[in-house]
Amino acid sequence: MKKILSLVLTLAMLAAMMAVPALAEEYREPVTLKMFSGLANFAGDQGGWFGKELKDRFNVTLNIVSTNVDSNAWTSAVSAGDLGDIVCLGDMGDQFIEALNADLLLDWSDIDLSQYPNIDAYLGDAIQKVSDFAAAHGHEGKYGFTYAVAMEDGAWAELTDPTYALQIRFDAWEKAGKPELKTLEDLPAFLKALQDAVPATETGEKVYAYGGFPDWEDCVMKFTWDLMTYYGYQEYDFLGVNYQTRDVVNPLEEGSLYYRALKVNNQLYREGLFDPESTSQNFDAYSQKLSAGRYLMAMWGWIIGNYNSAEKAANKDGFVTFLIEDSAPAMQTLSKAGSNRMWAIGANTEHEDRVLEVIDWLCSEEGMIIQNYGPKGLCWDYDENGVPYMTDFGWQCQEDKANTQMPAEYGGGTFQDGESKINHETIKLEQMIPGKTYSFSYKGWPCYAEHYATELSKAWSEEYANGATSGVDLYRKTGKVSVQSPAAIAYSKASLSAEGQQKRAQFAPIMKEYSWKCVYSADDAEFDANWKYMVDTCKSYGYDDVVAEKMADIENCFAYMDAND
Repeated sequence: MKKILSLVLTLAMLAAMMAVPALAEEYREPVTLKMFSGLANFAGDQGGWFGKELKDRFNVTLNIVSTNVDSNAWTSAVSAGDLGDIVCLGDMGDQFIEALNADLLLDWSDIDLSQYPNIDAYLGDAIQKVSDFAAAHGHEGKYGFTYAVAMEDGAWAELTDPTYALQIRFDAWEKAGKPELKTLEDLPAFLKALQDAVPATETGEKVYAYGGFPDWEDCVMKFTWDLMTYYGYQEYDFLGVNYQTRDVVNPLEEGSLYYRALKVNNQLYREGLFDPESTSQNFDAYSQKLSAGRYLMAMWGWIIGNYNSAEKAANKDGFVTFLIEDSAPAMQTLSKAGSNRMWAIGANTEHEDRVLEVIDWLCSEEGMIIQNYGPKGLCWDYDENGVPYMTDFGWQCQEDKANTQMPAEYGGGTFQDGESKINHETIKLEQMIPGKTYSFSYKGWPCYAEHYATELSKAWSEEYANGATSGVDLYRKTGKVSVQSPAAIAYSKASLSAEGQQKRAQFAPIMKEYSWKCVYSADDAEFDANWKYMVDTCKSYGYDDVVAEKMADIENCFAYMDAND
């Protein structure tokens, strides 16, 4: 009897052991997770090396639906009553409230988040910020977390290359005789000197000083608005707020900084310095031109890697940070409560556990590094001291994304083809990791400083930057910077009233269309006519009423800063 019982027990144990892989295999059945995004510049299935990474780890295919690609995507999704599995919103505001009112978002309240160690460890304040905002609009529960979450409060948001930074090709500046740039209105003469010095690429393609694209706009013209960031202003919808001086730019005021920036861009266009294809090209076309050396000015520090390389830098060729003399560019700081964009889960998802596993991995150190820099072991790895470094192939991927072919076993295609199309951070990439000597971003790895200790960086430091070692260091050394407080990041912006939303929906497309028309005006008379039509029409649709709502919320933000800084 004992032998029989022993045999039965053994067989039962074997059966249980055999069931585990079967259950795991069943759980790991292939699934497609639909992601609704207000940030992605891509629609369709994530492919290439990052798509393969998701497939190998989670047996997941990520299908992205983006309002940047299809302007009707949000309306269609809401009408269908389904936002998909993962939801990335560009603002914790009107769309979030609309989704809550329509019961389109999953409440996380009953989820045991301890199963997801990175979400549990790092996103508590970010989850609470979303919950507080939802509660203020009549919805109790946990509905996701905010974007670009900090590990520690108060640090600057960039390590080396400021997001808001005038980026100029150093080789063109040097060939042009090192012209000065004292104020915004000097930009056309400054850039004309650069374009005259470098009129074409090595392959004979025409070079423009500057160019843009309309993909990311629903109201103001971004490639005009962002010139305001060099004077410390950050977006508060279409208004600009300098959190350090507490000054506010109302774009449609006569003589506003936005008006001045439109005039400058119009002068650039009329002098053949602004790419005339800007209004009809998308982000990808713009990026390709930048990578090919067809632009001499870029708007943001994060994009210069599309052109810069060690090979070019050896010849003092590449984008570096410049300052307009009377400027003080905006510098965001980090908050553990995150920024105002947000992540959520669709209420109708059938794959809640798989969604949370993917998000948790995107919040991990390894997941963040892989998503940004490619497969571990191929593009980067840890050294014997546990510090990450870029491989030679990894540098090639970063410096020539469009042409670097990935091995077939890593998904094939080019590195750029396979890059993560999510375009939405969980944990903020550019921050030092508490308790470690490096950052998530490769800009805080020892290999980065070694790789870019080049003739370009030395020449820029000596000839322009008075010894500064990076754009961020230039801001610190000169003190020419407008630093946002962590409290301003933590503050939850109010959503517009229903009437305000209707009014904004009417004037926003006019503001976008006629901002571009102002820039493309043939002469002053045409510019003035386009400006007047834009102002008069927007105001007839209730522009001033919406400004009043926004200003009341900005004052509340300032009060919150006073109470919490």
